[in-house]
Amino acid sequence: MTYIHIPVDFQNPTEQDFLQFCAVMEQLREVPVHVHCIANARVSAFFYRFRRDVLGMDEARARAEMEAVWRPKGIWVEFVKRRGERS
Repeated sequence: MTYIHIPVDFQNPTEQDFLQFCAVMEQLREVPVHVHCIANARVSAFFYRFRRDVLGMDEARARAEMEAVWRPKGIWVEFVKRRGERS
């Protein structure tokens, strides 16, 4: 197993953090991947945007999957609304 650490400041998630996440997911698209964060919050938000913007998943389905684990609050509400360069 290869460990790839993407440090994300919980109080300040950036578009660069998301782009790095997307690049790693692209790099590893042919192999099983385990993604985690200590609270399941960051990973839920990142996967929501990845599913919506990169994989083209229906927004409602992607949001339901995220909210089954975590409902964003504070800065994370704005983070999940963003549609970056990859959309």
